[in-house]
Amino acid sequence: MGTDEERADDQAASWLARLNMRSVTTDELEAFYSWRRQPGNADRYARTEALWRESRALGDDPEIATAVREALGRPRTARSFWHPSRRMVLAGAGLVPFAVGATWLLREGGRAYETATGEQLMVALSDGSRIRLNTDSALRVLLGHKVRRVTLDRGQAFFQVKHDPERPFEVRSGQVAVRALGTEFDVRMAPEQVLVVLAEGAVAVDPSNGKAPARLSTPGQAAIVGADGTVATKRVDLEAATCWTSGRLIFRATPLEQAIAEANRYSTRRIELGDPGLAQAKVDGTFETGDMDSFIAAVSALFSLKAKTVENKILLSRS
Repeated sequence: MGTDEERADDQAASWLARLNMRSVTTDELEAFYSWRRQPGNADRYARTEALWRESRALGDDPEIATAVREALGRPRTARSFWHPSRRMVLAGAGLVPFAVGATWLLREGGRAYETATGEQLMVALSDGSRIRLNTDSALRVLLGHKVRRVTLDRGQAFFQVKHDPERPFEVRSGQVAVRALGTEFDVRMAPEQVLVVLAEGAVAVDPSNGKAPARLSTPGQAAIVGADGTVATKRVDLEAATCWTSGRLIFRATPLEQAIAEANRYSTRRIELGDPGLAQAKVDGTFETGDMDSFIAAVSALFSLKAKTVENKILLSRS
């Protein structure tokens, strides 16, 4: 492999580590998006991330752990140290259990974490679990000897739970409780509902209204809990539901009104649709979170709209 390809692979691994081991600011996300737009980098990052996910399964292997410790002690100039397959083991092993991120406070009952608009935050817990907070989100974490509890106060978070049969992992969002042992799932708290999407494993979603919990056991299953405690389950597009964890928004036949609302979550600039008749018009496409200019340009071209800036708002209309 040539020098340029090695350098690009190293950059992909570096971005993976940066996006998974610390809070991610808007400036950092923009720099990542700029790098990913360069020819070949999007595919290279996707391959790097896939290798890392495979390597996570090796994290508990004592032989792998020993090899990683030995490798970390070698000079980085050794060519064999940076072979792509080995680099991913090291990237996975680097995610040791500790709390990271720029915004956290000590409060009664544990630690609290929050993000501002346009920010994301990765938190690595001492039990080996990991949480990624989405834009404008807040949660509290309590890890005890018999309980692992997270309270999502607002926003959205993706959970990768370390298996521990002695300490079930519980996420509370309003009156809703989501229980898991070892799994991956997404929880989004909206004004009128809580949406839980399963990515791996199984979870029980308890509306706390005396009714039996809904069980999700297939990736892509979702539970929607209304304000009155009613629970509905359905299948969702898992990639579209969790794409925010890789800095993307994926729309597939999404109503324009809904797509605009989703894009608005990641920016202090707000888009408003000046033509209500287009609210249910369908949008298809992939956009980077926070890249409002590309989103505006795409929907404007698609529906022959014009964008007008009024104070800190962008009005999209046909006239």
